[in-house]
Amino acid sequence: MKLREQLTALLTSLAGVWIMSYAWIVLKLGSIHVPDAGFLPFLCGAALAVLGVAWLLALHWTKRKEAPAEKRLWHRPLSSLLLMIAYGWAMETLGYISSTLVFVIAWQQIVEKEKWAKTLSIAVLSTLAMYALFVHLLKVPIPSEFFLR
Repeated sequence: MKLREQLTALLTSLAGVWIMSYAWIVLKLGSIHVPDAGFLPFLCGAALAVLGVAWLLALHWTKRKEAPAEKRLWHRPLSSLLLMIAYGWAMETLGYISSTLVFVIAWQQIVEKEKWAKTLSIAVLSTLAMYALFVHLLKVPIPSEFFLR
């Protein structure tokens, strides 16, 4: 059991309690039939508080060894962040379909390190699914492709 992980779980619970109190006092909850501005933040805070306590209990009940230093690399979170920033920039430049396809391929190869066959099938299917969801079901306007402008 690591002290840092226990502190993080405790801070997660405390943050949830703080969000709940802020939503209750400042934003006002309303009722279940007529929710006010604090209703959803209160529920999110409650979820955080419960998850933080569950995390603390799980840490208490399980005995874990310290992971080797090689396994605690920052390259995956950093590459994930950089890919998401590049995706947001590329969407306006390249268009929705092209940037989403490139993003999913890059994610599968850089972050997840999948095989190419799986990468391409995931990229094509998820891009088509997201396009259908946003354009046809939700009727959200998306950036047009750079070669169609």
